[in-house]
Amino acid sequence: MEIENIKKFNKFDIIICLILSGIIFFSFNYLSFLNDLLGEINLSDGMGFTENGIVTKPVSCNDYFFCRSPTIPYLYYYLLSTISIDFVIFLQIFFLVLATFLIRIKMINLNVRSWFASFIFFIIVFNPKILKYSFGTQEESFYIPALLFGISSLIQFILKKDNKNLIYLNLFFALIVLIREAGIAFYFLLVLINIYYLIKIFNKSYREKILLAIISFIILISPQVINKSLTSQLNTEEINNHYFSMHALTSLISKQEKYNNYFDDDSDLSNLIKDRIIKLNKIRDIENLDKHKKLNFECIIFPAMNNLSYLHPKILDFYEKNNKEDLNKQLFILYIKNFFKNPDIFLLKFNKCFYANFLLVELLSKKEMNDMEIILKNPIFDTDDKRIIERFHKISKNYYNIIEPLRIVNIIILVITLISIIISIKSLLTNKKDKFAILSILFFCMYYLVINLHVNLISVQVRWFFTYYPLLIFSNLKIIELINLFFLKKK
Repeated sequence: MEIENIKKFNKFDIIICLILSGIIFFSFNYLSFLNDLLGEINLSDGMGFTENGIVTKPVSCNDYFFCRSPTIPYLYYYLLSTISIDFVIFLQIFFLVLATFLIRIKMINLNVRSWFASFIFFIIVFNPKILKYSFGTQEESFYIPALLFGISSLIQFILKKDNKNLIYLNLFFALIVLIREAGIAFYFLLVLINIYYLIKIFNKSYREKILLAIISFIILISPQVINKSLTSQLNTEEINNHYFSMHALTSLISKQEKYNNYFDDDSDLSNLIKDRIIKLNKIRDIENLDKHKKLNFECIIFPAMNNLSYLHPKILDFYEKNNKEDLNKQLFILYIKNFFKNPDIFLLKFNKCFYANFLLVELLSKKEMNDMEIILKNPIFDTDDKRIIERFHKISKNYYNIIEPLRIVNIIILVITLISIIISIKSLLTNKKDKFAILSILFFCMYYLVINLHVNLISVQVRWFFTYYPLLIFSNLKIIELINLFFLKKK
């Protein structure tokens, strides 16, 4: 489809975004039935202020063992030191609306009918599970708008491949990584896009190509430099940051079904892994575990039971004894070795948890919860196991009536998305310039990479599904194009 009537973002559009943001802010704050749709709002005291309104200095390191990206804590600290929390929330809503409105314009420039583009705008902005983050203070409050700006910049780059749009593309995805380091998963595709542009499209001298490559590299590496600098300001002395190792450890353990010949040395790390795998295999042998409960254990409970952030005494004790060790390097090497020893098991579990993401297995039905209460009486579970498990299970009560319909809808969405990707690949084989096919494939690859990173290094959580829901929507751009063509022909 040829692109016609290029629409540009203007001052009038900014006014529309401000008005919409004001309407959303006041409606969801003061109309109780709308406020109830948002559910529990997280005003985290780790993000710059406490519940009594006192602004606090950022603290991003937990018990000396690991540090997360301190960018958002610092941002909230300075924002809340100068302006009110209500104005901060309004700004967050505005960024969400603005980023989505930009996508709406880009879709119109792809010749998607304006009412259809507006419908996509509506289902993103007014999705309570996405909108709720704008009313709280946490990473997602800025991460989701940054992700939407990244989506907009990728669509714009595919519309018009030039230096300016490539730099914008790199800048927005660097912003995503600056806010949450897990966004580094997107760099895999972003680097390929940069290389393709420099080789195939940017027909300039090698000197100009090298200059553009250096600029892109500086932009993409800057989040790591900034985060490292901010983290060093939080600590008076350098610490061993075990943020990677704690996730690699829990993923490595939960992906194993055997341990013989894999962890045969007598190190503390190998002994811990052996001990935890033995325990997990005993849990796997428990009877009456249907599909959803098995996925709940494999993709949520097992990772949490072995994750440092949940403070299980055995894991905590291991890190206290081995705090001075370079655990990040050890776990990275061990993880890679075990992956190549049994790639089939790892890949099977990767995709099993990717599928579990659509089933929202963090949430259990009432019947499943009743079964779980019986299962947890098994003596294999100690007090700390039960504490961790109940932390996840307690949220299911609010979703008993809708979890089954939600699972059905999400599986339908997954099937439609896979159909869209198949159609896109087939279309791209016959027309290499099919922008809808290219974008559908790119967005699906981004979604697949980042969801696999989250659900396999951390765990399947409902918030991952909704945080990256916009990527899932735009993985269906080829289907959207076909629907759009249907209405055009009908007209």
